Amino acid sequence: MDKLARLFIRRLRHLSRREARQMALRNGLLESKIVDVDGHLTCRYSPAFDTTRLTGDPIRDDTWFRRNFGDWLIPPKETGNQTAGSAGDGVVTAGIIHPPFASQLVALPRARRSAIAQDAVLGNSIDRRTYAVGLVDRAAASPLVSQIVATLVLARAVRSSGRSLREIVYTLTRVTPVVTLHAPLEGFEREVLRLLEKSRLVPGGPFAIIESDHMFNDDHFDVLEAETRRPLMTFSGAGVHRVTGNALRRRMLSALSRDLSVLAIAEKRSDIPSLLQIAADLSLETGKLDRRFVADLVDVLYPDEAIDKLGLPSDSDARWLSLEDLVLAFRPGRHIRDVLHVLATLIERNRGDFEEEEDSGGGSHDKASGSASSSTSTEKPQGSHEQSKPSDTDSNGRWKKDKPSGAEVIQPEPAAEVDEIRSRSPVVIEALSGYGKAKDWALDLKADLDDYRASILAWSEMSTKLLLSGPPGTGKTTFARALCNSLQIPLIVTSVSTWLQGGHLNDVIDRMSKTFVEARAMAPAILFVDEIDGIGKRQPAEREYADYWNTVVNKALELLDGAVKNEGLIVVGATNRPDHIDEAIRRSGRLETHIEIPRPDIPTLAEILAHHLGDDVTALIRGSVAGVRSETDDGFSLKKIVADYLEEDAESERKGASR
Repeated sequence: MDKLARLFIRRLRHLSRREARQMALRNGLLESKIVDVDGHLTCRYSPAFDTTRLTGDPIRDDTWFRRNFGDWLIPPKETGNQTAGSAGDGVVTAGIIHPPFASQLVALPRARRSAIAQDAVLGNSIDRRTYAVGLVDRAAASPLVSQIVATLVLARAVRSSGRSLREIVYTLTRVTPVVTLHAPLEGFEREVLRLLEKSRLVPGGPFAIIESDHMFNDDHFDVLEAETRRPLMTFSGAGVHRVTGNALRRRMLSALSRDLSVLAIAEKRSDIPSLLQIAADLSLETGKLDRRFVADLVDVLYPDEAIDKLGLPSDSDARWLSLEDLVLAFRPGRHIRDVLHVLATLIERNRGDFEEEEDSGGGSHDKASGSASSSTSTEKPQGSHEQSKPSDTDSNGRWKKDKPSGAEVIQPEPAAEVDEIRSRSPVVIEALSGYGKAKDWALDLKADLDDYRASILAWSEMSTKLLLSGPPGTGKTTFARALCNSLQIPLIVTSVSTWLQGGHLNDVIDRMSKTFVEARAMAPAILFVDEIDGIGKRQPAEREYADYWNTVVNKALELLDGAVKNEGLIVVGATNRPDHIDEAIRRSGRLETHIEIPRPDIPTLAEILAHHLGDDVTALIRGSVAGVRSETDDGFSLKKIVADYLEEDAESERKGASR
């Protein structure tokens, strides 16, 4: 990694630590004082919490600090209207209302607090004040992977501009600049704009983004009167060229007359109007991804890994990756081996999609080059013909959208915090009733997943493949959603009927393979396959369409088998007819764990109703018993079930008391 990129990453991390210190200062964890150091005024932080429990062991002290004070570093939402000089009613962090931290220190004797400040050295000769403030720095939230990726792209663009960093900073801070930014990378516009809006990496940030497409007259600037961030007008994406001529001039003059900076950002150079290119004070541009970019990202996220010993993608392979692919692969806590496997899978998929489009006559570029340059792809005379195609694959190696796997991705719902009011709490495994062994399997899996993330347990030692069977309506799909919320990992939902919508055998096999590829790319994740009995059993060769169904079954066996790398993927199959599934699918290494979910009995049904109704269950049985009996004459009644169950429970208690 070059010096400029390292400087940008260091600044990004410094801003994260500074924000953590400001939150700690605001919430009373730290105290600050302006001191004079060799004629320079600087802010000196000191701990306001009890530091006598610090041992000097970084691991133990970090754990203690995060457990006791971690939520105080989360940006709070103020409760009530605070006036100047008031301590306020407290802050809300993670849905929990805390009193002002200073009030918690009142119980600490003044002599004790001064003793904490005077005991400046720990037992191992470590400065106590510096060490305590360092705990706040280490507990700060790390920069997001998307922010790191966008920062490295900006560092490359600055280096390619040929201008010094001092000159660029002067342009951004002393002038009302017009900046153009171009990179032929999918996801580039979104990630960079998000970085400008959320961080102070660029001088003057964070910015209040004003989309030029939404500004039709000068009244649009009125909404910015109460905005404390610096406004930035952006012309972004392919929509830049829609604003041309007098409209473009008028919007630029309106922005510059109000001392607003202007940014034109696009993935294609031709999307930036010539007027913006002429008026630009600063033009930044970078190329496609290469092996060095991936190596820089590994160096930032995995500093202890030896870059030379890793099988990083080559320059010709890395150019098929987008920024979204990097964010998808480099997830916090994921092992570098899994990251490289995901990158290789995405490269193979993106290249295959592009070659498939080339074979179908959709491209006219030189395939030997891997992908054409951005300028060439935008100057084709058949532009109108390209827009009529449903595919979203182009020379940047984008994923095709015309033949998706059909799977639905469901993100886990955040767990409800204490005192948090919600209209509906997320369904979790711990709250389910009537699932018996399936619930036990899920709870064991949750514990094993924590051990796997802590590198205590290998994935091969976990039970991660389950076949759920039971009559319709017993909650097999609900079980999958609850498992997603309990494990806090994505859920990919598909079904055999979705796979068979392709019709032709090649399309069916392609959908099956793409489903597993997409699920593995999001690992750790859950893949839920409904109606898995629709795959059927292998048929004798003399049977009609035997080749079709035998190929589908064999492909399912291949995808479920350990021969395919499924580390990080939990597979749950659901069926109403387990006897219609091929026995090989239920063998060891595939869906080896088979659990049947029966229909709920009366006590289980009462627990389910009590869970969903809460205190309202009393209103359900408040009516007279006679009314209940008359209502149930026509058939099934939930009110009768609950009333009978509670009557039997009360009768058993009376008999026990009489004995």
